[in-house]
Formats: sequence, C-alpha cells, structure tokens
Amino acid sequence: MAAKRQLKPDRENDVKTVFLAESEKHVLDALRLTIGQQEEMTVAGVAHSAETLLAQVCRRAPDIILLDWNLPGIHHQRLIHTLRECCPAAKLVAVSVKPEDEQAAREHGMDGFISKQLPAESFIASLNAIP
Repeated sequence: MAAKRQLKPDRENDVKTVFLAESEKHVLDALRLTIGQQEEMTVAGVAHSAETLLAQVCRRAPDIILLDWNLPGIHHQRLIHTLRECCPAAKLVAVSVKPEDEQAAREHGMDGFISKQLPAESFIASLNAIP
C-alpha cells in the first residue's frame, strides 16, 4: 500500500480531491497510481459499484467524481440525479473505453467525458481541462 502524501498547509486548498468509481480492478489501480502521482490531485476514495459510491461521497463530497460509465448498480439517470443532490459542487466525469458513450454521458448531464484509452499524460490533461 502506498504511503499517503503529506500536504503542505499552504497547498492543501489547491489540491483537488478525486473519487474513483470504477468496476474494473486493473483500471482502478491504474487511475489510482496516475492520479496519486499528481501534486495537484489526491484520490479521496474508491468504489466498485453505484451503491458503494453513493454511501461514500454523500458523507464527504469530493471535487471530482470519475464515474465508470458501465458501473454496476443504479441506472445512469438516477445515479447522476442522486449525485447532483448529495454533491452539488462536484464535477461528474464519465470514463469509458467506448467513444460512443460520450454523447450519452453528456445527455445525462455529466460535466465531462474522458476515454480510458488515453495515455496517462493525456488523461490527466483532460481531467485538468474540466472546468
């Protein structure tokens, strides 16, 4: 298990908290490693299902929720609605290997979409570009 980074008090407010909701362990591990290496981001938590995601983020909302578009559990529309209610300030970003999922994600009200097929540097750049 990786050691938790110590944040300098004056940098703490600059660090974005990112919650990872991903059903595939290898993708989750890659996202955790990639985001964990960024000075401006920290992983706030992980979930493998919609139910686990809601149980965790509704207690303490992160800045960004990376949401596997194929996360098992609750239908997209209901999940997004519930996330907007319990985490109104959080940016919701769909991740998928299927480019055709982007349109559906945006139609359901996601703030962004990132392909899981991007190299790590491009993935982080796309994540940082979410307004």
